[in-house]
Amino acid sequence: MIAPEYVATLDPFAAEAKKLVETSPPLDSMPQEIVDRTIARVKWSSKDMVVGPDAEAIRADVLSFYLMCQGVAAVSYPYSREARLISDATKETIKYRMYDLFKRGHEDLCLEVVKRSIKLIQLEGGNGVKLGGVEIPREDLYKIRDRRLAEDGIETVDDRLLPQYLPRYAVRWTDLAPLLRHRRAELTKLYLVNGRAVITPRDLWDLFSDFIAVRTEEYVASVYERFSDIGAPSKRLTEVGERISSLLPPELELRERFARVPRGKLSLEFFPPCVKIAMGGVGSGLRNYAITVLLTSFLSYARASPSGRAATRIGDFIRDISVVRDEIAAPIFDAAERCKPPFFKDQPQEKANIYYHLGFGMTTEPHLESSGKSKWYRVPNCSKILLSAAPLCDPDELCRKIKNPLTYYFRRLSEHARSGAGG
Repeated sequence: MIAPEYVATLDPFAAEAKKLVETSPPLDSMPQEIVDRTIARVKWSSKDMVVGPDAEAIRADVLSFYLMCQGVAAVSYPYSREARLISDATKETIKYRMYDLFKRGHEDLCLEVVKRSIKLIQLEGGNGVKLGGVEIPREDLYKIRDRRLAEDGIETVDDRLLPQYLPRYAVRWTDLAPLLRHRRAELTKLYLVNGRAVITPRDLWDLFSDFIAVRTEEYVASVYERFSDIGAPSKRLTEVGERISSLLPPELELRERFARVPRGKLSLEFFPPCVKIAMGGVGSGLRNYAITVLLTSFLSYARASPSGRAATRIGDFIRDISVVRDEIAAPIFDAAERCKPPFFKDQPQEKANIYYHLGFGMTTEPHLESSGKSKWYRVPNCSKILLSAAPLCDPDELCRKIKNPLTYYFRRLSEHARSGAGG
């Protein structure tokens, strides 16, 4: 008998999982065994992925998941390599757990969890397979089966494996929008009937585990945004994040395994609307906030892409001071010159204040060894920008789904990279 709380091991965002977190001590005070489980789950083998049915095992699994996510958010930017690493590890864990439950005769439990997020229906049987009154040709069912077998590299199949590859369900393609948006599913590869995709159990495990993986990346981004409001994360969260970051594969391997956001030149076309407005120059009432607060923090974090450890010094992520002068400060100064009136014309001291906000202290001649003399200010959340400089806000569709300009930028970059257009 599987406890009702077991659904939390398939969907860590389910109400049962959230209740376990709410009724437990704070994540940054977890005992060492939970911390060890948190780090280990990034590299789990299939035998490690199965959770025992007892309440404590379920609780430990859920807490380690959230500690993993918050640890990564403590040291990495949204949609970073670290975020992709744990989302892919989570995908493999959920997929294997669904396979294991099907194998042990608990298909109903899996379907119950899936139906909370995706409108899943089972195909009608009888003389032929029907979906919404439309009969699906038998040869098409064979094609769906064979395509899935080919994707898994299986040439011969026995009676034990065959049921996993036979079309049994259908999902509305609109329910797959998060996967399509994140390039984890392709509409052209789905067999559609009346707006529904016909899928096999193997497809179901892939789609749902991808769904949880996407939510994992979005949760990490939301925690990062929260840290922008409440300040630096705890030492325990930072330590967990740094240990997870150390597990990243070598750089060359990463190019093959991850569609990641690279450090490098800034991509202006992916900037959020508020930053583009600030870059164009603003009036006297907005200059201080747009230039000194928003652009200074946004351009520095976007260019440095701090990841792998707590971001307290820009010098930890940039090796050449020319990057600060030419690629971060220069466009800020250009935007200041475009203001009406030009920002530094009547407030020349603000040029030194730019470097102060970058963490170099009050200076107009920054040196890399001076990084850390003052605080490196984080990018303000959208709510703070709206409160302090409302004319900068001209939200587009993506703005309404995020809470921080930096999240906007890295998400756009990430989607561009996964589309294949990013090279």
